[in-house]
Amino acid sequence: MKLIARLAAAGAAAGLLFGLSTTATAQVTAVVAPEAAAQHPARCSVVWFDLGNTLVDTKVAGKMTWMPDALRHLRQLRSVGVPIGLITNVPPEWGATDAERAAATKAYVDGQWAEADPFPWALFGDRILTPRTKAESKPALPLFERGKANASPCRSFYEGETPAEITAAEQAGLTGYLTGQPNQPAFIPLWRVLCPVKV
Repeated sequence: MKLIARLAAAGAAAGLLFGLSTTATAQVTAVVAPEAAAQHPARCSVVWFDLGNTLVDTKVAGKMTWMPDALRHLRQLRSVGVPIGLITNVPPEWGATDAERAAATKAYVDGQWAEADPFPWALFGDRILTPRTKAESKPALPLFERGKANASPCRSFYEGETPAEITAAEQAGLTGYLTGQPNQPAFIPLWRVLCPVKV
């Protein structure tokens, strides 16, 4: 019950609605033992995202926009202190280092960004992981393994629209969530990220 109270307080402070149903609340209460909560305190999570067609709609050439609910979801996570990052495929020749490839990725997106406000790169900090070689490109495991190591000792989540990438992320030890599916939230519910055990 302490966890539920903490989740409710976090949501109230951020002006958010977690949408916990009575059934979901009962499930969370049932699985959260005190020793588990001590092992993984709430907010000890990093949520990684694919970029194209998960957060950013790239279907119209040269005109990138937000996917529905993507910006709201990012702001929700950051408002309760959950770090977020990108695990995205770009050509390895875009740079010799992660920082160079991240800068090239930002320039590429910014050059096609069609929204009124700029893309909020600052939300991600330096957590932008890109392949160093073609062999590292998703759905290969190395990028997901790097994401998990980057987040350690906290848990890692990965949200993307490609089933093969979700499978690879889970093989690497992340919790995957397939976005944009009918009859489920577009993005992972916030309470699942904050819950100190996997549900």
